[in-house]
Amino acid sequence: MFLLHSFRFVGTLLMSLLPAAAIAQMEPKGFYVTGYAQYSRIGSSTFTESGALGAGSGLNAEFKGGGGLGGDIGYRYGNGWAAEVEWNYRRHSLSSLRQGGATLAQDGDFASSIILINGLRRFKSSPKWTPYVGAGIGWVQEIDVDIKPLAGGGERGYSKNNKAAFQLIAGAEYALTQNWRLTADARWLRVGSVTMNNESGNTGGSVTSLDYNPVSFQIGVRYSF
Repeated sequence: MFLLHSFRFVGTLLMSLLPAAAIAQMEPKGFYVTGYAQYSRIGSSTFTESGALGAGSGLNAEFKGGGGLGGDIGYRYGNGWAAEVEWNYRRHSLSSLRQGGATLAQDGDFASSIILINGLRRFKSSPKWTPYVGAGIGWVQEIDVDIKPLAGGGERGYSKNNKAAFQLIAGAEYALTQNWRLTADARWLRVGSVTMNNESGNTGGSVTSLDYNPVSFQIGVRYSF
């Protein structure tokens, strides 16, 4: 009985998706470009800062809500699928850096510049609305963290290049005219645990095991050719 109900449910679901799939098949092929602004959040992270001026192990960093911007160049295949190349920059201000009960810093930032290749599945549900989901793989051009200690001394900065990234995407597109559209989506980006070498303020030092997995919300404008 359970299997019978399961098959009926799957059949009903597939039948409900057929109209959206048929509309997607009628979507015109073509290129598009998008520009967007972004609100981003990143979780706290425990890490180690080595070097003569480093604060040592057991450090906990918390970050404020951040901002970013980006854009993409994509191509719709006319069958509900699209592919795009995206560039993204985002920055999160440091809220606090603690070690045990001591606060070591309350100023600094954690930022990244990343290039991604995304694949999208589009579900054109009406002439105006097009929901979509997707995933992307990327290459981190640069990721860096800056720390400005409360106890004085200069800013300490660390960075890394050439690291892999991955993201999941879910959102919708709204047609304003035949060519212009508004977009809104959420993206979960995962870079993972990052080790960065010193750029300034702590020669020979490094930051290890600092997590970078932001969740963001984008609002953009898209032009379809």
